[in-house]
Amino acid sequence: MLSGAERNGAKSNDGARAALADLHASIVSARKAPFSDRPIEGSLERCLAALAPLCRRARITRLGDLTGLDRLGLPVMQAVRPAALSEVTSLGRGLSRAEAAVGALMESLERYFAEAIPAERTFLATADQLEVTDGLFENLVVPEWRGKWRQRTIAWIEGIDVVGGSAYPVPLELVHTRYSEPQPAHDGAFLRTTTGLACHTSRHGAFLHGLWECLERDAIARAFGTHGFFDRWRIAPCGLGDGVDHIRSLAGARGISFALWLAPSPAAVPVVWCQTVEAGHGEPILALPTEGYAAGPSIEMAAASAMLEALSARAGAISGARDDQTREHYRRSTDAAVAKARELVLADAASKPGEATYATIPDPGTLLDRVVEAGLGPVLAIPVGVDEEAGVHCVRTVLPGASPFFVLR
Repeated sequence: MLSGAERNGAKSNDGARAALADLHASIVSARKAPFSDRPIEGSLERCLAALAPLCRRARITRLGDLTGLDRLGLPVMQAVRPAALSEVTSLGRGLSRAEAAVGALMESLERYFAEAIPAERTFLATADQLEVTDGLFENLVVPEWRGKWRQRTIAWIEGIDVVGGSAYPVPLELVHTRYSEPQPAHDGAFLRTTTGLACHTSRHGAFLHGLWECLERDAIARAFGTHGFFDRWRIAPCGLGDGVDHIRSLAGARGISFALWLAPSPAAVPVVWCQTVEAGHGEPILALPTEGYAAGPSIEMAAASAMLEALSARAGAISGARDDQTREHYRRSTDAAVAKARELVLADAASKPGEATYATIPDPGTLLDRVVEAGLGPVLAIPVGVDEEAGVHCVRTVLPGASPFFVLR
């Protein structure tokens, strides 16, 4: 007869397997659903109202409006969770306060869920014991453990191979966000990252949000290693649709200029790197540019998202809430670094490079096909947590073949 602990463990394993099956079914069912560039009207307000009880349980103590700290008028909201084991603050941006608020809360909640993964879902083993494919996860290993981590006993959690549908072990350190000091037992072999972690109102929505982020970071990492990137991959901001034109007009009226680059993606996914700088008369609020990155189904959607992220970074820096963004990042001076950065952003944009004009990606199935064909897979998804009352799902997406992006900016 099973003991109480064994029965609880069996129930937990059954629940974990059911969560994997539900996640995979949700992703498969949405393979041909067309990508949409805007939320359904009214859905954001309903989502925001439903999040309130979960936010209290997650100990999110404040949702602040940072919009007025800058002169742009674009909504920027900030969620604060003082007991977080990674970043305490989270920024949300959008074209409405509801959109920005939901974004800030979802980003805070994804770390909350990833800090509280039940121990019953994890197990200890070595990569060799599990017969993990040679070379898999090697991109994310810290330098001192490269080539020898496979013999080390570490914690694992089961994920799902999204394309094949089979369960696959993933190092827990690539999933959780318990970034404590000293670090959790069995950690230390992998780089700490929140790349691919996302919350959404559906399982497949959380997965896709995380997948876009993985592809974004991969392309930006490749951009850093591309000779002459800023000269060769600049794109003109004109002709990218009404959304981009609206943001350009709003910022331009306040003396802020944009520069856009199309980052190289082996999966032919549109990834845009945006920099902004104040170019108007008078004393600037921020002398150095702010940056934003985004991947999306089209260059137009990626550009608009990257531009909003770059502009929201202004309010975040002005607020002073991020302890990793100091005067060294946004100093008010006229030294050579500032002059060079301004020159880069204000230079005339060349025509869009013909070899990098990617066709619009119509649906998740096409996106997955491109990712696999580019050799970035397997595409692994891990159900991290769920709150049925609020209708929030948290998923971590891991692309073992992608390049990690760890550059201090």
